[in-house]
Amino acid sequence: MIISISGGKGGTGKSTVSTNLAILLQEFTLVDLDVEAPNDHILLNVKLTDGIPVKLFKPKFNHEYCTGCGKCAEVCNDSAIILNREGRPILLEELCAGCTACKLVCPVEKAIEEDFKVVGYIYENETSYGFKLITGELLEGEERTYKVLLETKRKALKEGKNLIFDTAAGAGNSIFKALEGSDIVVAVTEPTPFGARDLEKILYTTSYLKLKTVIVINKSGIGDEEEIVDLSEKYGYPIVGRIPYSEGVIRSYFSKTPVVKTKLPEAEVFQEIKERILEEVKCS
Repeated sequence: MIISISGGKGGTGKSTVSTNLAILLQEFTLVDLDVEAPNDHILLNVKLTDGIPVKLFKPKFNHEYCTGCGKCAEVCNDSAIILNREGRPILLEELCAGCTACKLVCPVEKAIEEDFKVVGYIYENETSYGFKLITGELLEGEERTYKVLLETKRKALKEGKNLIFDTAAGAGNSIFKALEGSDIVVAVTEPTPFGARDLEKILYTTSYLKLKTVIVINKSGIGDEEEIVDLSEKYGYPIVGRIPYSEGVIRSYFSKTPVVKTKLPEAEVFQEIKERILEEVKCS
C-alpha cells in the first residue's frame, strides 16, 4: 500500500501528519520526497548518514576528436552547449539537464565522453520508532529536483510495498511523479484562503490522475472552514480529520516529540485519521 501525503501549500503540516502516521503504521517505510527541504528526519530526531550519491550525466567534450559540426548544440533544449569561435562546444554546466541527447546525436565516436556530477543524496536510516526512513536531498544550489525525487522513489519501491510518501509543496511535474501509483492521497490543508486555494490545485491533480483522496484539516480553529468543506463536496473527497491548532501540538513539534507519543488529546485525532484512511483504502 502506498499512502501519499500532499496538500499544495507549504507549511500546512504535511510532515507532521506523515511522521505521526508512520509511527502509528509501524509496518510502513516513511519516504521524504520533499527533496529541496526534507525535514522528516528533524521531526523524528534522526541523523542522516551514509548517503548514496545521485548522479546526473554531463558531457565531456574531447576536442581531439570533435569536428565542430555543432549538432550537440543544436539538439540541446536547455541551451547548455554553446560553440566558441572555432566551433568547438563548451558546456554551461548549470543549465545541463543530463538528458544525453548531445551524445546520442554526435556523429564522431569518442568526441563526447560520459561524465557525471552529484546533484543530491539518498539516505536510508532506521528510526527509534521501529520503522525505516528514506530521505532524498537535493544539494544546495542544484535545480534538478526531478532526478533526485525519481531516484529516491525508485529506491523506496524496491525496498518495500508499504510506503508513506511525504511530498513537497506545490502541484507541478515533480508532484505528479511523486503521487503516481498511490493507493490513497491525504491532502493536508489549513483553514486559510491560501490553504483552500492550493488545496484545490491538489484535488484537481488527484482527480485528473484518478487517485483516491481524503482531506485532513490541520490548524483547525484558526479560520473559516466553509471553503474547504465546499471543495470537499465539489470533488467528492471526504474530510477524515481535523487537527486543532493548540499549544500542545506546537510544543510537541518544537520538542521533536511526535504527538502520538504524548498524552495530548490530539494524539487520539491522529489515531482516528489513521483508521479513516485505512477504511477508505479498503472501500476502494
